[in-house]
Amino acid sequence: MAQCAQSAREFIQNSFGPMVAVLCSHDAEVIAQKNNLTFVEMARPFCRLTTEAHIRDPQGQVNSIRNMRIILNDMNSQPPSSAIVRKMLNDVVGSIHPNAEASKSIITAGNYNLQLSSSTPWFEAYREHFLQVTLPSEHEFIRHFIACMLVVSSNHADPIDQFSKLNQQQHQLQHSSGINNPKWLCPNIFKYYILLHDNTEGEEEKAEAVYQSMKSTYGSHACHLLRINSRSLQAAEVASIGNEYTANMPDPWSQFMTNNSVDTGADQVEMDISPNVDSGGFPDKVTEADPEHMNDPTQPGEPFPGDDDSPNGPMPDTNPSHPLSQPNEVVSHPLAVGHETNESQTIITEDNMDATDGNNKDIVLNKLVGVHGACLTLSDHDRLRIFIHEFVVRGLLPYIEKMIRTLSEQLASRKGISRSFISATKNWFGGKRNSDKANKTQVDMGGKYLRESPELQMRRLGDLAFLVQMYELAYTSFHTAKRDFNNDHAYMHCAGALEMAATSAFMVGSFNKVYPSHYMDSAVSMYAHTCKKPSFATRAILLSTETLKARGMYGEAAMEFIRMTGEDSDLRSALFLEQGAHCFINMKTPMARKYAFHMILAGHRYSKAGQRKHALRCYCQALQVYKGKGWILSEDHINFTIGRQSFNLKQLENASAAFKHLLTYDSRQPAVQQAAFLREYLFVFQQQMTIAAQEGKPIEPNLPQLPLPIINKVATKVLLANAEQPTLPDNKIAATSVSFDQLYDSAENDKWFELEEMVVKVANKSALSTLRPSQKLLHSRTNNSQRPVAVIREPITVELVLTNPLKVPLMLCDLSLLWRFTPLDYEKVNNETPEKPPTVISNENICVSPKMNIANEMIRSQIIPEFELKANEIKAVQLSLTPENTGELSIMGIVYSLSAPLQSTSTVPPSTNMEITDSPSLKHSKKTGSSTVSVRGRQDVDVQGPRLNGTLMEKRIVTYGPDRRLDPIIAPPMPLLEACFVDFPYSLLCGEIGQTILEVSNKGDYSLHKLYIASKQPQCFAFRSPNNTDIQSGPLYRTIPLGDREDVDEHVVNVQNLSCVVEVPLPNGLLKPGCSASIPMWIRGPEKAGIHDVDILFYYESTEENFKLRHRVLRHSAVLNTTHSLCLKATATRGHIPEHNQRNQSLVVSLQGENMNQVHDRNITEFSLEQVTCVSKTWALEHIATKDKQEFKISGGESVICCLKAQHCKQICTSDSNQVVFTDGVLGKEKIVSYESPCSDFFFRSKFKLKEIEPPPQEFSRTSNNTKSMSVKQSLEGALEVDLTLLVLWKAFVVDETGVSHKYVGQHHVTMTMLDQQISTIPTAQRMVEQKAVRFLKDIDVNKSDEPSSTVMIQLIKCSLQHPDHKDHDFTKKRLCTVPVTLHLCNCTDKTLSIQVDTDTAPDNTPSMDTSSGYYVTPKPPNSSDFVWVRQVSQQLELSGNSSHQIHLLACFSKAGVFNLSNINVNVTRKSLGLEGEPVEQKKLLPSVITVSQTTNN
Repeated sequence: MAQCAQSAREFIQNSFGPMVAVLCSHDAEVIAQKNNLTFVEMARPFCRLTTEAHIRDPQGQVNSIRNMRIILNDMNSQPPSSAIVRKMLNDVVGSIHPNAEASKSIITAGNYNLQLSSSTPWFEAYREHFLQVTLPSEHEFIRHFIACMLVVSSNHADPIDQFSKLNQQQHQLQHSSGINNPKWLCPNIFKYYILLHDNTEGEEEKAEAVYQSMKSTYGSHACHLLRINSRSLQAAEVASIGNEYTANMPDPWSQFMTNNSVDTGADQVEMDISPNVDSGGFPDKVTEADPEHMNDPTQPGEPFPGDDDSPNGPMPDTNPSHPLSQPNEVVSHPLAVGHETNESQTIITEDNMDATDGNNKDIVLNKLVGVHGACLTLSDHDRLRIFIHEFVVRGLLPYIEKMIRTLSEQLASRKGISRSFISATKNWFGGKRNSDKANKTQVDMGGKYLRESPELQMRRLGDLAFLVQMYELAYTSFHTAKRDFNNDHAYMHCAGALEMAATSAFMVGSFNKVYPSHYMDSAVSMYAHTCKKPSFATRAILLSTETLKARGMYGEAAMEFIRMTGEDSDLRSALFLEQGAHCFINMKTPMARKYAFHMILAGHRYSKAGQRKHALRCYCQALQVYKGKGWILSEDHINFTIGRQSFNLKQLENASAAFKHLLTYDSRQPAVQQAAFLREYLFVFQQQMTIAAQEGKPIEPNLPQLPLPIINKVATKVLLANAEQPTLPDNKIAATSVSFDQLYDSAENDKWFELEEMVVKVANKSALSTLRPSQKLLHSRTNNSQRPVAVIREPITVELVLTNPLKVPLMLCDLSLLWRFTPLDYEKVNNETPEKPPTVISNENICVSPKMNIANEMIRSQIIPEFELKANEIKAVQLSLTPENTGELSIMGIVYSLSAPLQSTSTVPPSTNMEITDSPSLKHSKKTGSSTVSVRGRQDVDVQGPRLNGTLMEKRIVTYGPDRRLDPIIAPPMPLLEACFVDFPYSLLCGEIGQTILEVSNKGDYSLHKLYIASKQPQCFAFRSPNNTDIQSGPLYRTIPLGDREDVDEHVVNVQNLSCVVEVPLPNGLLKPGCSASIPMWIRGPEKAGIHDVDILFYYESTEENFKLRHRVLRHSAVLNTTHSLCLKATATRGHIPEHNQRNQSLVVSLQGENMNQVHDRNITEFSLEQVTCVSKTWALEHIATKDKQEFKISGGESVICCLKAQHCKQICTSDSNQVVFTDGVLGKEKIVSYESPCSDFFFRSKFKLKEIEPPPQEFSRTSNNTKSMSVKQSLEGALEVDLTLLVLWKAFVVDETGVSHKYVGQHHVTMTMLDQQISTIPTAQRMVEQKAVRFLKDIDVNKSDEPSSTVMIQLIKCSLQHPDHKDHDFTKKRLCTVPVTLHLCNCTDKTLSIQVDTDTAPDNTPSMDTSSGYYVTPKPPNSSDFVWVRQVSQQLELSGNSSHQIHLLACFSKAGVFNLSNINVNVTRKSLGLEGEPVEQKKLLPSVITVSQTTNN
């Protein structure tokens, strides 16, 4: 971010200081010229006070003055002419250019990282010189002379007489009516008399005598004896020859002589020296008066300001005879539009701008550059400091103090002025801040005030107060004066008062007071529009922007800069636009786009002003924002301008790069303009090659790089296979393998790698230490750190995405891949000679050497004769290579001939007059009337790898890893597997079983074996026995006639080992080259409706050993579309508890089948349940008798519920055995053999997804209590477990849209693991469980992980009631009716439980959670309050494991009605289970209703 070297307060203090005129006699100038300096130049570096001074305000308060600076000016000097001013300002800006090594800062503004210069010295130099050449005006006194120094040498014959003559000369110049310059603050200014004494040549006694006479005549406060030249001129010359002076003496004049080297016409001196000048060199005799004892010095013969009552009429602001007759004229650049002076033609030429920038300084008069102050010693430097210090402290400040006091008294005595003072003070300290705006439609009526008028006196008071840093008094004076000026329509004076009032308010330094920015706005408007004084408006803008920036108001400062831009001055507009841009970027939230926009405007105005280097710099700075951000047209304009400027400056490299950017992205230019861009680039490119050849620079031997078309290098893909799929009949589908059209999914890619790892582990009987996943398709998202492996005589296809950014078509001719190949024999590695390097073969020089027979023998390249890219077209091109030898291949890029439309040769840019020579890379068509140009070139495809972020060093430094997708290794021959499926069923019902044939063939050079198939969905397919190859013969399931026996047949079947990897049976265990085999398969639709992807990975190995490639894989993704069929829901509950044999328990299995086919479905489906098979190690289904063997048919939208009974099977298998029992429940007319393929195969494969990971072994550090609690938990949970699977076989009758009927078969599996838990083949949405209420009491810390779940704990006891369902009673005879009720309790666990039975509990309205539904339920009271339990209302007993108990209860009723007897609470204490906590309430009894009727006796 560009920042000024000075702060705002320093800038304002340096801009305004007391103006002091200097009038020297000739003999005094001679003494000063010994140091190669005038007297003004000699005193210039010492014109800033290095100590603090004091002055009293009109109220007597002491004010401190710090860092005060005075401005010395030769009284006889004349201001420069307007032409010199314009040229001086232009040269000042043009002579300063940004240094490439200068410090630059990088800022981040949103998504932009901008590199900006830390400073703008050209603007600061312009500002400084602009303020120097600004002429004083009648509407203000701040730049009028306030004092005059009269300098006479002690060598003069009569110094006192010379002082009198100088005094008269000054008086005559001041009071002459025909001279407007210089201007004086008041008629009687302060005069200071200086006697200049040469220490080496002057007489000391004479000097002392004259000085004493001066003090008696003019006063000691107005006289000074200045001794200089303590070193003789001869000694100084000797020291300068020996370089002793430059080595030991400082040169404080060098910076001032350099800064004013172009300002000979303007004698005004702006003194600026570092405030940290050592003040220790002051002698002890230099003292300052105490502020409380400061006396007002009087000067004989000089009345106070205001005593001179000679009227001064209104003085005009201009003098027609003076060169600078219009002091407020806006200076325009000589090259500005509409400027017609002849001077502009001699300043800057059109051919060479750079030379004139350095030579312009010679046009303006320069100061002599040599040794300055050679006769001055360090003591003389101290005397100069003392001289300035005494002049200010003893003479100038007391004079100003007295003048301020006198003006204040005079103004206060006038009528109405005091009220203006009070009103102004009120406005400053909290009053109204609204200022009166100037009426732009009126004419300035000011300039008619007398010099002694109260308005001008008030302005004079404000200027004096501002010069001595009494900013509060200055603000009050300016604020009062601006009202009077505004009322009198003196808008020039009003604008000046507003300008200084705002500046004074800022210099007060109180941030609690709001800065009156509207004052400065009004001042600028009055200057620019009402008074037509743009030079003063420019000065006001310079002051205003600095104050706004100091207060952090960068947005307002930018607006101030922009408002002063216009067509009158291109240089000023360019500088202000650039500063406005920097203000936008310096805001709290940087506005990068506004910064760039105004930098573009600044560059344009710099170009109009003839400042080409600054214009080019602005465009380059703006390009940082517009580049790559979608601002297409703006970026085109910037690049085109940079290209043209660089071409005119003979910077062809930069011009070529700029024009190249016009062709590298989507352009919105019209087609004609884009064609012109392309021709300009080709022309510049050719000129660059021609000049390089003429200068003898080495030309690139290979083909040149071309910018079109654009290659999306990141999208480059490499396929290690043939991109074309084989043509097959309609009933066959080839394995999908990989292709360019597939979208990359990291999760899916990891899934394929995991399948490959599993199959490799199975095929090799163990996991390989280093397994490199097989990748046939390589792109930007794959791991390309290692070189891929291709197989000899198999094609390698590369897909490149080409983009034509232009609206004109491009034609690429003879397009092919550019490669480099190193042949290596991997089978004979040991015979390779290590000393002989391998031969590298390439097709790079194909245009130079047409004989490429060796390259064609090694690599067969595909060549596309013509490849057309239409306007703005993005098109992928696939180029292939077929290696004929083993080795290492590197694909470097593409080579082609680029053709573009070309108009007539007259359209070649006229700015270039170089002759176009013939080149092998630039070819014109020889046909008559042809308008195309063809350039032969190349483009490299250097793909950048991923950024490394593994180590700490890689995180600190941006480092990219290798990307070797284009560097394959060519391995020896391998087998090549091709697979296809015949009549593959794409659409299935959920659970439907279809049939297909898998055909495999070997297209490689070697035989393959170890053919495996790996899939994450093994439940979807199964292979038929290889002996039965005809899958179309016979039904899908084997059936047997249904006999008359009603006993249950139990078939024990060994459990199949489930795995994701299946070996495919091959004839003789291998497949020879050119042979094929057919394998039958079953496909079962998943039970969830929708689209399913079934991924199958084929794995095979070569019978011959290959060190580069051990195995190969083939991928296939099958898509199955399943529709709704049946929804089966099953629940297993405990059956009736036998009274004598509690262990012979049974299960009641409720099976519900629902047809999910809806009316709006396209197909009409009807299902028939054929058979229900139970598969378990413990349970077996009893035979179910159906009436006349009636089938269970379910139409659309219907459901069927059937109850089945399961008992312990006869052949009970142990839990650790590898066998299960199949028992069939036939619902149809014939029995299906469910324990054979494919029924049993799909059953075992359905278990694959339910297979859980075995828990890790328990640690030996567990305590005995934890072991006991875990055993209790397992025991209790085991009591509710049930291992039972229902295998439901069904048939479906489907009528499609065309009315054709189809018959399908399928099967569903319903696995039940827990009692009283409903299992559905279609998962249902889970109900939301309400969160428990927040408790503020600390719960008892119980280890919940060791306890069984709440579902298990509430089902430890099975309860049932036994009672009559109807009771008749005559309540007229007997008021109470009693009914006996038996409560059956059964312990479902093998643990002894402590049970509490409570029948006399009051209704508890506390909500409790229903575990089945997940909601809180509030218990309801009994239906009648007349129903109570009698006898034992509360009992406690212990029930041993797997035993039952009966409790006899008695219910008493007082009236007739219907009563629910299930309000009995059964609790189990945790203590009986070895657990801690409150008793657990068992599952609520089911509603048990009894009806009590009233009987009457007739």
